[in-house]
Amino acid sequence: MAEPVLRIGLLEGQMQVMVSSKQPFVLRNQKNHALLGRYGADAKVLVTWKNKALYINDVIAKAESIDIENDPEKSSTTIVVNDKAYRGTIHLRNQMNGIGVINELLLEDYLLGVVPKEMPADWPVEALKAQSVAARTFALYNLHKHEAEGFDLCATTHCQVYGGADEEQPRSSAAVLATRGQVMFFGGKPIYAPFHTASGGFTENSEDVWGNYLPYLRAVKDEDTVAPSQQWTVKFTKEQLEAKLQDAGYTIGALQSIELSPLQLPGENFGDRAASGRVKNIRFIGSAASISLTGTKVRSILGLKSNYFDIHGLTRKNDDLLVAGSDYAKNERYTDKVNRQNLKKQSVADIVFAGRGWGHGLGLSQWGAKEMAQHNEYAKILTHYYTNIEIKKIY
Repeated sequence: MAEPVLRIGLLEGQMQVMVSSKQPFVLRNQKNHALLGRYGADAKVLVTWKNKALYINDVIAKAESIDIENDPEKSSTTIVVNDKAYRGTIHLRNQMNGIGVINELLLEDYLLGVVPKEMPADWPVEALKAQSVAARTFALYNLHKHEAEGFDLCATTHCQVYGGADEEQPRSSAAVLATRGQVMFFGGKPIYAPFHTASGGFTENSEDVWGNYLPYLRAVKDEDTVAPSQQWTVKFTKEQLEAKLQDAGYTIGALQSIELSPLQLPGENFGDRAASGRVKNIRFIGSAASISLTGTKVRSILGLKSNYFDIHGLTRKNDDLLVAGSDYAKNERYTDKVNRQNLKKQSVADIVFAGRGWGHGLGLSQWGAKEMAQHNEYAKILTHYYTNIEIKKIY
């Protein structure tokens, strides 16, 4: 097959966009390709949005979408948008709330601006190769994810972080080139290939994070012990937790207890935890209401690095907050009755979320890949984190 061309959504709702290039460039009406302007190298062109129309250097463009193109015979030259350089072509669109900016380019050129944003370029080359194949596979699987907005992928963590040509690094670019066209497959189709910073020692099954079973996203042991985020703690007061839940739309009154089974070794967890130990559900009991939230939701509300955490309390007199956690009942399955009986005499000043890892825990662990890359090639790294997959070169 031919190398795919991607449309990457860079910006939306812009009041003005400054464009330039190191070589002569043209602006054309995207609909009929009519010439709107021809400019010399290093010329700066200001496209603005006013009165629901596009203007080029303060002259109405008479176009709903504008293509910005360099000489096709000099494709290595980039187009600069708001002081950031991009390979390929730039499209400016008239939107309801301003200018939308889309970068159209080949998949391999796109990856040159993705891999160094997702993994440090000075990491081992085999880890960079693994990241390259994962990023390429992720892009192909998610093509048309933003079709309703007029592009394939965005440039943020919602898809993959893309920084354009300015972010390219020689080592990561070499890793992209060395794995050109290589994609992970399962059942004859590209897989959904998520990745995360660090797993905290164990990755996760897909159904325990996002609810859907994928046979190639299975929990595996991870050697990410050198990761800075392998272990972390975050403290909240009772009032801070109440306020964060309130801000998220959950009015529970005065927080009285938190119910969560204690974290055990991988394979020994149950009920409200996944097998690895990540939190599936957690219950907050207040004076006005009680709520049960997913671990992923709590991670978002509290800004935690992952949903792989335990809860501990620091005691203080005259405080009536009860915390169900591994400090108090190492081996008991929690019920409301057990919590309240075992914890009736406990009190806390701060609620401590003691966690592991950074990210959702699915697929490739980047710090684990870094460690594996000391003694393994990229294909072995990938088949460790993505179960029973094939790596195929498709172009």
